[in-house]
Amino acid sequence: MADGAGWQPVAVTHALLACYDIPLLETRLATTVESAEETARELGFPVVMKATRPGLIHKSELGAVRLGLSNESAVREAYQEIARSLDEAEPQVALQRMAQAGVELVVGVAHDSLFGSLVMVGLGGVQTDLLGDRTFRSLPLTDRDAAAMWRELRAAPLLTGYRGMAAMDTDMLEQLLLRVARLAEDFPEVSELDLNPVVAVPSAVTALDVKLKLRPAADEPDAYFRSLAIRAT
Repeated sequence: MADGAGWQPVAVTHALLACYDIPLLETRLATTVESAEETARELGFPVVMKATRPGLIHKSELGAVRLGLSNESAVREAYQEIARSLDEAEPQVALQRMAQAGVELVVGVAHDSLFGSLVMVGLGGVQTDLLGDRTFRSLPLTDRDAAAMWRELRAAPLLTGYRGMAAMDTDMLEQLLLRVARLAEDFPEVSELDLNPVVAVPSAVTALDVKLKLRPAADEPDAYFRSLAIRAT
């Protein structure tokens, strides 16, 4: 907060989430086309490249995400295309190895004037806004809450072995929700936290992208008051 509220840079966001053992795909930053090529070689192809400008929304629609880059030439071209789309000569980009395919979810924190910080889980990726399949809980979050949240989703069968698919690691998903909730409880300054997509596979749950917004902390509603308000609704 001393360095400024609002959307936070990648380094700050990842450092905070690491304190809570929130699983993030290995991410490395590059600020030139040469460093992007070198980083991609170190990670191993194929890689993903994303713009890191704080607060950048709908990166795919802006041409700020490039998938499946299989060689240095593709990395160079992707960096130049992102630079043009952002109108920046040398934008900072994040590089990651292509992740294993799985069920894409969104996990996050939102702030409500009545209920305070809310934890959210829903269907993620490009389907987040399209389908609106999500559910919320107020703090403090219990293990029962975490177990109930994903089961309330219309897409819940995708996590339990829909039509012969392998079941995903729902225990790790519940742990992720509890860790995000603990972060939100410790720091009411977190006004928005968006992990999207979070990819669930049979052996793990990993966030591929994250955005964090801070604002001066207001008085959080009392937990007892929250419980009464929830019962009233």
